[in-house]
Amino acid sequence: LLSGCAATKSVPDGKHLLCKNTIKTDSPELKENFITVIKQKPNRKIFGFIRFHLSVYNFAFRGKETKFNHWLKNTVGEEPVLVDTLKVRKSTEQLLTLMQNNGYFNATVSDSIDYYKKKAIVYYFITGRQPYTFKKLNYDISDSLIRKLVLNNDSLTVIHPGDNYSSSKLQTERDRINNLLRNSGFAAFNSQYIRFLVDTSFSNHQADITMVIANPNPTPDQLKNNITPRHLLGVNKKISIDMDYEPIEINRVTINDSAIFNDYVFFPNRDSLFLYKFSRLTDHIYITPNSLYSQEDIDLTYQRLADLGVFRFVNIKYEPLEGTDSLGRSQYHCKIMLSPQMRQSYKFEAEGTNSGGNLGISGSFVYRNKNLFRGAELLEFKIKGGLEIQRSLTNQENQSYKFGLFNTFEFGPEISISFPRALWPFTIRNARKVSNPITSVSLGYNVQSRPEYFRRLANLSYYYTKRTSKYNRFYFYPAEINYLKVDLDSVFNRQLLSYNNINLINSYTDKLIINGRFSYLYNNQIVGKAGNFTFFRFNIEFAGNSLSLLPTSTYKISETNSRLIGNVKYAQYIRPDFDFRYYINFNKTSSLVTRLVSGIGYAYGNSTLVPFEKAFYAGGPNDIRAWRSRSLGPGSTVTTDLFQQFGEFKITGNVEYRFNLYKFLKGAVFTDFGNIWLLNDAAKKPGETIQFKSFGDEIAIGSGIGIRGDFTFFIFRLDAALKMKDPSKPVGQRWIAGNNNLTDFTLNFGIGYPF
Repeated sequence: LLSGCAATKSVPDGKHLLCKNTIKTDSPELKENFITVIKQKPNRKIFGFIRFHLSVYNFAFRGKETKFNHWLKNTVGEEPVLVDTLKVRKSTEQLLTLMQNNGYFNATVSDSIDYYKKKAIVYYFITGRQPYTFKKLNYDISDSLIRKLVLNNDSLTVIHPGDNYSSSKLQTERDRINNLLRNSGFAAFNSQYIRFLVDTSFSNHQADITMVIANPNPTPDQLKNNITPRHLLGVNKKISIDMDYEPIEINRVTINDSAIFNDYVFFPNRDSLFLYKFSRLTDHIYITPNSLYSQEDIDLTYQRLADLGVFRFVNIKYEPLEGTDSLGRSQYHCKIMLSPQMRQSYKFEAEGTNSGGNLGISGSFVYRNKNLFRGAELLEFKIKGGLEIQRSLTNQENQSYKFGLFNTFEFGPEISISFPRALWPFTIRNARKVSNPITSVSLGYNVQSRPEYFRRLANLSYYYTKRTSKYNRFYFYPAEINYLKVDLDSVFNRQLLSYNNINLINSYTDKLIINGRFSYLYNNQIVGKAGNFTFFRFNIEFAGNSLSLLPTSTYKISETNSRLIGNVKYAQYIRPDFDFRYYINFNKTSSLVTRLVSGIGYAYGNSTLVPFEKAFYAGGPNDIRAWRSRSLGPGSTVTTDLFQQFGEFKITGNVEYRFNLYKFLKGAVFTDFGNIWLLNDAAKKPGETIQFKSFGDEIAIGSGIGIRGDFTFFIFRLDAALKMKDPSKPVGQRWIAGNNNLTDFTLNFGIGYPF
C-alpha cells in the first residue's frame, strides 16, 4: 500500500504524506461514524483509487513556478495531506467521545503511526467492550396537561428498553417532544425545557433514563404570590394578512383599507383592493382563527403560499397580546405578510440547435399571467418556431430549400391553464390538507414542413396531480387527445412503399390517439442534505378503449377492417413503463448513479402496432450515449437508411461515477447498456423482434467519459462514448472493445445531468 501511494515529490523533508487511516475495532457498526470524526483524511480519489488531484499538484510542483503551474496547483491540484500528530491526537479524543455517546462508557481508544520514507499510515485502535443499554424511560413532569399529552404519545418514543444507549436518540426524543408540544398549542415552549437524567449505577450495564420537563421561570408576581408557573396554551386570537408587504420598508404604515373574510382580516394591495380572491388564499392558509397554535400549520402555510408562485416573499410573524382568554390561554396576533410578484410577464428566446447533427435556429415567445382568475391560476401562452437543415430521406439529388439555407420549418402555439386546486371530477370534501393539488388543461397545435412531408399535430390534455406524502406524488390524465395529419411528397411516398416495411409505413399515416394515463413518482431526496436517495417513476397508459365501446354507427370500416373516426384510424394499446434510479453519495466530491429503464407497448383491437409517437427509442445524450438518438435497434437490425428506429419493448441501464475536478468543473465515467425490440414482426425483418434465446446477445453496451460545467443555474454537459458491444454486427463479432479509433467517439452535448 505504501509503495503504491501517490508520489511524494511535493512533501517537505521531515514530513509524511497521509496515505490511509486504518481503524481496528470491536464495534464495526459504528465504522461510518468513526470516519466522519477523524480530523485528517487522505487526498481524495477519483474512480475510488486514483489520487488525480494530488498527481496534478505534484506535476505542477516539480516544474518552474509559472502562472500556469500556480493556477494548476491551486485550482485542479490538491495539496498533499501531511500527517499532523496534534490532529491525530484530537481525532483519538473525538473517537472516544463518539464511543461514549453510543453507550460504550468503558471504551478505550489509542493510535499509532507507521512511517515509510515520506509516507505514513495512521492506525486507530478502538475497544468498545460491553455497551450500556436503555433500562427504562421515566418521566418527571409537574405540569399535568403536558404530562398527559406526553404519556398519550409515548408509543412513538425512540427510546426502547434493551437498545444500546445513544445520546443522538436522546436528542431525537427531545426534538419529538418539543414538536409534539408546539404542534399542540404550546407556543412559548422550546427544547431547552427538556433534559435527561441518566443513571448508570446498575451492575448489568443498563442506563435508567428520566425525562425532565421543567416549568418556565416564575415572574416577580408569581414569586410574590407563591404561584407555580406553568406552560400556557396559545390561541390564534387574530389573524391578519398584509397583501402589500415590502421587507425593505420596515417602518411602513399599514394601509387603512381592510376587509374581513371568515374572521381573517385582509389588508389588500394598495393598487387593487381585490387583486386576489380571499377564498382562494385561505384555502392555502392552515392557521385558522381561534385555533390552537401549531408549528406544523405555520410551516405548511409557508410552503403552500410559496408554492402558489405569485408572491416574492412570504413571512409569518407572531405577536403576543395582553392577558389571557376565558380559558386561561395566551392570545396571539398572527401576521401573514405577502409580497406580490408581477402578475404578467413575457420573454423572447432565440437559440441555435443541433439535433442529431442537424443544424438550425429556433425562437419562442412566452406570455405568463400568474393570477388569471384572481386565484393564483397560471395562464401560459407559448409560440415556438424553428428552421433546420435536415438530411433528406429520399434519393433526390436536387432538394428545394423553401426557407433560404433551411429545408425544414416548424411552428406551433400552445396555451395552458393551471389551477392550484382540485377541479371536477377530482374535488373532495373536507380535503384542505391534501398536499398541493394542481389541475391543468392545455391545448396545442404544431406544424412541420419538410421536403418529404407536411405534418400537423393538434393535442388537448387535462390532468390532475397531488402529493400524497412527503416523497410521493401522482399524476392522473383522464383525457389526452392527439390528432396527427400527414401529407406525403409523391417521391417520398413511392420510396416509402418500396421498402415494403409495414411498420415504417404506419409511422407516416394519419392518427387519432385518445388515451388516459396514470403516473406515480417517488423521490426521497432531501434538497441541501447529502445522502443516498432513490428516484422511481411509473407510468401506465391506455388508448382507444373508450372509442371501441361506441356504437357501430359512429365509425367506418376501412379496407383493412380497421375502425375509422372521421376517416382516421384510431390507436388502441396499453403502454406501461418505469424509470428507477439510485444515487450513492460517497462524499462531497464523488458519487455513483445507477439507473434502470424499461417499458412495453402492446397494440391490440384496432391497432397492430403502437403509434410511432408512443414507441420507444434507444440512443442519445440521455440514453445509450455511444449511439446517436433513435439510431440503435430494434434488436440486431442493421440500419441502412436514414429513418429513425423505434421499438415496442425497451430495457436500458446506466452506471455513472461522478467526481469533482475543479470547483465548477465535474467529471464522469460511465457505461450504458440496453436495446429496443418489436413485438410484432409484420415487417418480416430478421432480428427486429424480441427472442428469448438471442436477448442477451442483442444487448448493446457503450462506455465513455464526460465533463460537466456546473454553474449553479445551469449545467453544461459534454459526453464522449464508444461502442463496446454492437448488436448490429454479425454473431460472434459484436464485442468490438479495443478495435475503436478516436473518430469512433460519439459526442453528446446537453444541458443538465443525463439522469
